[in-house]
Amino acid sequence: MSKEGATVEIDISKHSGSGVDKDENGYYYIDKSGGRVLLTDDWYPDPEGIYRKFTHTPKGGSIGSIYHNGRTLSEISVASHKSVSVYYWSGDNGFSKPLLIQLGDGNNYYTDPEGGSTWSKDSGITTGTLRERLNKQNCTRNQVHVIDLSDKGKSGTPTPYKCPSCDNTRSIKVYSNYSGTTFYQPYRYRSGSSFSVTSFKDASTWELGLPSIKGVRNITVEWHKSGDKFPLIYYNQGGQKFFRRNSENENTWIEVSNANGHPTGTTPNLPLDLSKSSGITYSGGSSNISITVLRSHIGDGYYRYQYSLRGAPFKVNEIKHEGIPLTGISFQDALTSVSGYYYGGKNPTDQSNLLLIELVISGSNTYQYFYRRTKDADKWTEYYRSGQETSRLQGKDLIEKLNELKKLKETLKKLDKLTELEAKLDQIKKELSESHNTSTLAGTSVGTGLGGAGLGALAVWKGPALIARLIARL
Repeated sequence: MSKEGATVEIDISKHSGSGVDKDENGYYYIDKSGGRVLLTDDWYPDPEGIYRKFTHTPKGGSIGSIYHNGRTLSEISVASHKSVSVYYWSGDNGFSKPLLIQLGDGNNYYTDPEGGSTWSKDSGITTGTLRERLNKQNCTRNQVHVIDLSDKGKSGTPTPYKCPSCDNTRSIKVYSNYSGTTFYQPYRYRSGSSFSVTSFKDASTWELGLPSIKGVRNITVEWHKSGDKFPLIYYNQGGQKFFRRNSENENTWIEVSNANGHPTGTTPNLPLDLSKSSGITYSGGSSNISITVLRSHIGDGYYRYQYSLRGAPFKVNEIKHEGIPLTGISFQDALTSVSGYYYGGKNPTDQSNLLLIELVISGSNTYQYFYRRTKDADKWTEYYRSGQETSRLQGKDLIEKLNELKKLKETLKKLDKLTELEAKLDQIKKELSESHNTSTLAGTSVGTGLGGAGLGALAVWKGPALIARLIARL
C-alpha cells in the first residue's frame, strides 16, 4: 500500500515500459519508503519527437533523492523541487542513457558528459538552448550526430565530416559527385559499419519532416540543381526510404514512395480517424505512406495522441472518430499536427473517450481547440479562450479543462440514458392506459380512489418517484 506525503527516492531508470504500474490515474510506481511517484511523458521538440521526456512527481510528498544505476546521485541537489524530468534519445529503446536531468519546471539542468554517472549542473541550458545541448549530449552518449546538408564535402574524394553539435570528425565522411549529389557514409567504410543521425539542418535552419536514423550505412542527397525536381534524400533502413523537399516550405520534407515520387513536392491531403493509432496514410506517389502518431501520458489518466508528418505541413479533408465524421471543426489551412486528448485511465491504448481536439496551424504556431458540447457524438464546437488566446493549452490549465470536459461528457451520458428511460416510461404508461380503457369497455371497472384509481392513473401517480429512482441509478 502506498503512502501519501512520504519523502521519496526518484528512480530515473523507471519509465512507462518498465518498473511501473497503472491505475485510473495512469502510470506510477512505489518507492522503497512506500511513497507513490506519478509518471508522465512527452516528446521533444514538438512535433518532431526526437527525444523522450519522463517526469517523476511524488504524490502528496517531497523528493529526498535521485537514484540511477545502483547508486544515489548525491551530487544533484533536489532542494524543494516538486518533480524530476529525464530526457532520452527516442532511438535509445531501453532508455539506458539519460541525457539530461531537469529539476522542476525551470532551467535547473544536470548533465553527465562522460557517461560515468558524474552529474553536474549546467547553467547554460535554457528554453532556447535545450535542443542544442540535447544534441551535444546525444553525440557523446549515443554517438548520434547532426547532418548539416550545407556541408557537401569535396568533389569525388570522401573527407571527414564535422558534426556541428560536437565537432566530431571521426564518425562520418562526406563527398559529392559532379552531378550535384552528396553522399554521407561511415568514417571507416567497411563491412558492418554504420552511423546514426539525430536530425538534419541546412546551415542554421533545422529541417522538418525527417526522422532520426539509427544504424544507417549511406545517406544520399540529390540536389537536382539543373533539373526540375525538388531535392531528394534517401537511405536504406529496413527498406529504402525516400524524402522529397516540400514545395510549400524550403525546410520541410515528406516521405515519398520512390525516387520519382512527387518530383516537385506536394502537401498531403488525408482523412483522420482519431480512434486509430496506425493505418493512417497518404499517397507517396506509387504507394501509401503512414503518418507519425506519438502517444504521451499527460497525467490523471489522460493521454494525447498526436498525428503529424514530424513538422512538415499537411491538409485534412475529414476528421472522424470511430467512423463518425465530426462536424464543427475547421481545417481549411495547412496543419503541423492534429492531436486528440482522451481519458484512458489504466488503459493507454483506449481511444474511445475523446474529450478535446487540438489543431496546430502550419507556419503560424496557432493552436485551436474543439470539444463536444452536446450529447451528439458528431457535433463539436471551438473552445474560445479569453483574450483570443492562441497559444498551446498545457500543464495545469490543460488538466483542468480535460477534467471539466470529462464531467460534461459523463453528465451528457446520464441525460441521454434518462431520455431513453423517460421514453420507455411513456410507452409503459401508454400501454397501461390502453389496457385500462379495454377493461372499462369490457365492463370491469377497477374502482375509484387511491386504492383503485386504475392502472393508468397509478402509472401517472408513480411516474415522478419512478423517474427519481431511475436517475439515482445512473
